[in-house]
Amino acid sequence: GSLPTHPVKAIKPALEPKQLGVKRIEVKTPADQAYLLMAFKVPQMTQVDNPTENDWDALALTVLSAILDGNDGARFERTLINNEQRIADSASTGNGLYGRGPQLFLVEGVPANGKTAADLEAALRGQIKRVADEGVTEAELNRVKTQWIASEIYQRDSVFSQANQLGALWAIGLPLETKDKLIEMLRKITTEQVKNVAKKYFGDDQLTVAVLNPQPRDPNAKPRTPPAGLRH
Repeated sequence: GSLPTHPVKAIKPALEPKQLGVKRIEVKTPADQAYLLMAFKVPQMTQVDNPTENDWDALALTVLSAILDGNDGARFERTLINNEQRIADSASTGNGLYGRGPQLFLVEGVPANGKTAADLEAALRGQIKRVADEGVTEAELNRVKTQWIASEIYQRDSVFSQANQLGALWAIGLPLETKDKLIEMLRKITTEQVKNVAKKYFGDDQLTVAVLNPQPRDPNAKPRTPPAGLRH
């Protein structure tokens, strides 16, 4: 067209002030059970061609997430949900491997009957500390690697999935071959790397805790109905 071209100015990222100590949020609302969410500030992956220490840490954190909560035999399932001293009705993790802006390692759960959100918080952080102190086994690490690689391969059977992945990578500025290089990096992750990130990123200065404090429901309250015309 007739409009002259010009370079697009780089957007200066808005960064949070340095955090000192745990941040806590409590929400009171009518509910049947309490709910706990912990968010730890962690590094994100920004390159795969010449990965830095932060890039390797981001990948090791994602592996840690899968060891804690990646399958039916994962640590949270075995130690917090399906045992005699049941602490949680549910517990899960997720790590922001890459994306625009700072990323978070999320740990969430619903305390079991007779347990509090504080009990669950201590138990969840205790499991992460156990990894920091004792590490993980080669069997746990290999299980995660096998499942991750198999999942990536199966996703390639879908053209839609491939297009979705490529579009997401392009949108955040990563090369289109990132998935292939991630698998190469994943094969090199060691148990020592997983242990090190468990030590490094789960202190109070990286943590924000949110708790839903359940309140009694009003038996006379009318059930809420969504506005007409909304669809899923």
